[in-house]
Amino acid sequence: MFTYDRLLFLIDHLIWAILIIVFVFFIFQSEHFLTERNISNIMAAAAVLGVLVAGQTFVLISGNFDLSTESTLGMAALFGIWMIVPAGVPTNGNGILMNPYLSIILTLSMGAAIGYAIGCLITHGKMHNFIVTLASLIIIRGLMMAFTEGAPVSGFNNPRADVFYWLGHEKAFKVPGFGNIFVAVIATGLIYFICHLILKHHKFGRELYAIGGNREAAAALGINVDRRIRQVYLLSGLLAALAGWMLAGRVVSVQSNLGEGFIFTVFAGAVIGGVSLQGGRGTMLGALGGVLLLSTIDRGLNLMHVSVFWIKVIQGMIILLAMLLDAQRVRLRELSNIATSEKKL
Repeated sequence: MFTYDRLLFLIDHLIWAILIIVFVFFIFQSEHFLTERNISNIMAAAAVLGVLVAGQTFVLISGNFDLSTESTLGMAALFGIWMIVPAGVPTNGNGILMNPYLSIILTLSMGAAIGYAIGCLITHGKMHNFIVTLASLIIIRGLMMAFTEGAPVSGFNNPRADVFYWLGHEKAFKVPGFGNIFVAVIATGLIYFICHLILKHHKFGRELYAIGGNREAAAALGINVDRRIRQVYLLSGLLAALAGWMLAGRVVSVQSNLGEGFIFTVFAGAVIGGVSLQGGRGTMLGALGGVLLLSTIDRGLNLMHVSVFWIKVIQGMIILLAMLLDAQRVRLRELSNIATSEKKL
């Protein structure tokens, strides 16, 4: 029997059917798609995007969004290497030669501090999250340019930097059929498992859904809304810095524009995976599906030698599709509530 709730359920879980269809499509389009090397590359690329999407999912469920994460990612990658390597060409560091383990701690702490500061401006300063996070994106990107004067920072062939590159570059083990499994992939899997448990079974997660669903009602129930919002932005900043640490190990040389434009892909991954821009809806498993879909499409198009210009067009269409799905979820939810109210009458 047709019901709006069933249709809403199908749309919320459509991501997995789309992922299977896309995967099968690329298998027939390229003989190199189902190779161990390609599967390994898909998972490695999904790891960085996945960590960013996990942080953004917390923010979106609370009814907010964070535009600054792409700059925080770039700053974390650049700052971590910049503190380790010597000054001057070709490394372009600051010459402090900091202990790499201390650099990692400072990098992650910096990301958390940026997120918490944004949360404070939104809650204590009563500023709109769009303006605060947009301004933060611009400020952090400017600081990246100021630190290095636009020059790339590299730790190539530097033993101190190898420690910092470990998370994104190191291979954990090899699985037949899947190729090399990077440490970053394992770390991302653990992050999603923990985040899933938090959202599904912890008080923190339940309160985020309540805040995103109806902020005033959540406050009336005794939930400290402002504190939770500061906490989700802290988490978002921390995970963005972690993603930057991962990405540094894959690119080796960090440019001052690293991560630029990444935020749109992050939103697309979350929303296609069922996380609502309206707040109060979504799961970590759905977000993970969105991440895998985008990584699969990106790698598949590259193997098909599709022009980079057409890839941009396709990425834009994916973002539009994500917005369309979110709009339909909102519409169906409203129709479901109306139908439920009429039954009670």
